Amino acid sequence: MAEAFAILTGKIQAKSPAISFMNVNKGKPLLVADEYTFKLNKATTTTKYWICTINGCAAKVHTDLTNLLMKTAGNYSHLPEKEKIE
Repeated sequence: MAEAFAILTGKIQAKSPAISFMNVNKGKPLLVADEYTFKLNKATTTTKYWICTINGCAAKVHTDLTNLLMKTAGNYSHLPEKEKIE
């Protein structure tokens, strides 16, 4: 439906990724967005900044303190990490 709307209006709308979380060794959470994984890089009083777990990848995600998606930025330099998530 959203794609049909975009075609009819002539506007391209970015699709927000579905995010979830999983715990890894040492109890640190990983954010999972569309089969890519992110580790917490920094947290401020209002925002959590997540970076891709693959070194050199420029993709980033920002969430609020309750883990609601605020923003995605950058492009992936690799394929999705399906095997890491399973």
